[in-house]
Amino acid sequence: MTLKQLEYFLAIAENGSITKAANSLRISQPPLSLQLKGLEEELGCQLFIRDKKNMIITPKGILLRERAHEIMDKVNETLLLMQSASEEERYTIHLGTISSICNRVLPDKVLMLKERYPHVEFVLHEGSTTSILDMLAAGTVDFGIVREPFNVGAYSSRPVRDTALGEGGQDYFTAIGKPTFFPADDAQVIALTSLQDTPIIIHRRYYDLFTNACRRQGFIPNIICQNDNIASSLSWAASGIGVAIAPYTSAIQNSDPTLVMKRIDSPEIVSKAHLIWNRTATLTPEQKAFVHLFD
Repeated sequence: MTLKQLEYFLAIAENGSITKAANSLRISQPPLSLQLKGLEEELGCQLFIRDKKNMIITPKGILLRERAHEIMDKVNETLLLMQSASEEERYTIHLGTISSICNRVLPDKVLMLKERYPHVEFVLHEGSTTSILDMLAAGTVDFGIVREPFNVGAYSSRPVRDTALGEGGQDYFTAIGKPTFFPADDAQVIALTSLQDTPIIIHRRYYDLFTNACRRQGFIPNIICQNDNIASSLSWAASGIGVAIAPYTSAIQNSDPTLVMKRIDSPEIVSKAHLIWNRTATLTPEQKAFVHLFD
């Protein structure tokens, strides 16, 4: 497997066709097809399903795409390092983060760190808490910013506070859906028991947290969809299929004005975000400064 093969593979994966990939790379189609064929033969698996117009990536292809991005990031980082006058001129922090924190909290933290350490650069890997924990275990990232539930005690950690949550900093859960799913009033909160017969759409990670809270209130929720992406929950809710359940900092990413968002109360369900790193890691001065931003 060569870097050129990975570059060509990623171009096909991003463009969805040999023709478009060849155009983006400014090469002809035959060598691109030949490199892909050689890569599939070497790996012993099919990376794309071919139809008349498109290249549909297979599960094995999706796995390779993730690893290929990591490899190319490392290659580019190494090239920049070698081109520098000295290693001290550049320092990279690899960070895995959930999108709600990446978009809302992280930019200000990075700006503060850059003021003290202008030579620090970041490589971000956005994903789910589960994928970020896997990356931390594999050594792909130095830090992870993830959300409960997970085994917090297994890591060194700092709480991640969002100013949108007020003094308490608890990221409470909300119900988001069309107005027809909610009582005809202006209340900004809704009792958990009011969702008893409502079709629920929820991220897979919050399934146990939500269903256990419902059972303690004496009912089993009508969950019609579990998924791996908050954006999917919001899009299904926007289609009127049901009510999405999501933490507030994720729910406010919704841009559909036809959806209503209500804070779940009686009881309130909460989830905290944490900056985590491996307990055995020895932190550099730059990494320590980054951690202290969350004190």
